[in-house]
Amino acid sequence: MVNETEWKIKNKELENTNLKQLTAAQQRQIAFSNILLFLIGVGFLLGAFVAFLIYKSFQSKKLKDISQYKQKIAETEMQALQAQMNPHFFFNSLNSIENFIMQNEKKLASDYLNKFARFIRGILDSSNNDLIDVNKDIESLRLYIDLEQLRFNNKFTFHCEVDPELLHGEYHVPALLVQPFLENAINHGIGPSERTDLKICLKVSLNNNMIHYIIVDNGIGRNQSRVYNQLNKPFHKSVGMKLTQDRINIFNQATASSESVKIIDLFDDEQNPIGTRIEFALKVLKYASPQGHPGG
Repeated sequence: MVNETEWKIKNKELENTNLKQLTAAQQRQIAFSNILLFLIGVGFLLGAFVAFLIYKSFQSKKLKDISQYKQKIAETEMQALQAQMNPHFFFNSLNSIENFIMQNEKKLASDYLNKFARFIRGILDSSNNDLIDVNKDIESLRLYIDLEQLRFNNKFTFHCEVDPELLHGEYHVPALLVQPFLENAINHGIGPSERTDLKICLKVSLNNNMIHYIIVDNGIGRNQSRVYNQLNKPFHKSVGMKLTQDRINIFNQATASSESVKIIDLFDDEQNPIGTRIEFALKVLKYASPQGHPGG
């Protein structure tokens, strides 16, 4: 009886030992399976991350190529528009010379031609570049205003206020962009006016990563200008303003329907026209490049 009892106890102990060994083996297998699943998961996540990086790199390169392609198109369009505007500008300038010389003022005619030659030289110097320094652009505008003041016998004054940072920094703008607005103010606002206190004000400022331009004249205003042109220049068709607005849209990469230029009619308290205000802005391009190609 005792032997049978001892045998049962030993048998139970053996069964317990086997169960423990089996449980330990199962736990090791489960642990190995968990580690294997963990490694598979990590490998999958790592593979997905690498695939994501490759995709983003491909997309970034694709977007860069598209951006460069669009930039090339924009540069070509700007050059084409400038090529259209230059003959228009030279035609108006030559008419100005003719009108001035007809006054038979030899000394003033000589001064005018000298300044005109300097102005044309500056235009030709900048014609090879899409962009020029803001400082050089302002110098050309002042020279242009000097020419017009001579032509109009100092009929108007000119005040120019420019943000000092724009004059001393490496900021660039399209060549001959502001001049058509000044030309329009002089020919259609100032020219026909009989006031004695005529003036044009140009303000150029730097704000919110944009170069802002404001041109104000106290001429006859747009409504009276249209009437004047219908009576005196019925076949005249101005193209400079439209070409300039197109160049601004292209430079700012804006759509053709964007309101790139604001033209505001000015009135006094009795609603009499007292001039015109023009506002527009250019995105900032700050870099040093003698070739005039955009940089970062």
